[in-house]
Amino acid sequence: MREGTLPCLRFEELTERNVQDAVRVCNSSLRYDSFKASTIRRVTFQDPNIEAGLAILAYEGEEPLGVAIGCRRTKQPPELVDPTAGWIKVLAGIAGKEIDELGVLNSICEKVENELSRLGAKNVRVSDMASWHVWPGIDLRYETILEVLEDRGYSKVGEAVDYLVNLRTFDIPRRIAKIRESLCQRGVSITLAEKDECDIISGWVKARFGPCWAFEVATSFKNNEPGTIIAKDRNTGDIIGFSTHGSLEPNWFGPIGVEEKHRKSGLGSVMLFETLRLMKLKGVSEAVIPWTSHLFFYTQVPGIVGIRHYHTMSKRLG
Repeated sequence: MREGTLPCLRFEELTERNVQDAVRVCNSSLRYDSFKASTIRRVTFQDPNIEAGLAILAYEGEEPLGVAIGCRRTKQPPELVDPTAGWIKVLAGIAGKEIDELGVLNSICEKVENELSRLGAKNVRVSDMASWHVWPGIDLRYETILEVLEDRGYSKVGEAVDYLVNLRTFDIPRRIAKIRESLCQRGVSITLAEKDECDIISGWVKARFGPCWAFEVATSFKNNEPGTIIAKDRNTGDIIGFSTHGSLEPNWFGPIGVEEKHRKSGLGSVMLFETLRLMKLKGVSEAVIPWTSHLFFYTQVPGIVGIRHYHTMSKRLG
């Protein structure tokens, strides 16, 4: 087994003291990503579900070689708490002098799996821990990570994509402007939400789209600049749609949603383009539309320069 790879590695809990080591390993290993300390902090120290022993670094001597960030859903959101459900949110490894990349990944993965099992988790998924995630799965180009997971008994249970959008030359097409004008004539207003509307809007989102999206909307209101737009029926004053950005990462679009009876009206498209316009005005040069399976809705956006395809992986523990 992989036991032979264990003696030359030592493990440390991920803390503020060694967070830069985690950033270094991730950016050395995960060539299609660019990690910052703020992202590591968001998915560890700022996750209310954090537990000791599940976010670890692997060292060969003093050299950091591996990172694994695991968790269980133990506190938030309360509606989704399930201590038997485990995740590995980040997995990265590089070769050292006496151990190869496969050995590092296997060793650190095993370390987190064992701790999850000890704490009572029955299943583990990589890496769709909504609202405290980095990816919805593993990018298919990270072949070594996928091979390690498959060898350890993981199988694909889902897939999703990210769209990468160049906003430098972004503009709103005339057809979208016409749809917005038509909606306005029919009594629909689209405005930037005020901070004192946070509870009302996040409550509306929670009732229709669930607690994770509600958390992300509420988080967007904590930013210095407003990040959520809302659509209302001016005749009734009712909220009928929302779109946000920058709640988890500064360049992330979403989530976005429209009241069911108002779908197919073009409202979602108008809010999509308006949100991307706001992101451009804030200086975002490349936006990420993360974790989606909607093809035609997002491919209407000009400037898509890349697509990342992920497989969500899972296995039973014990």
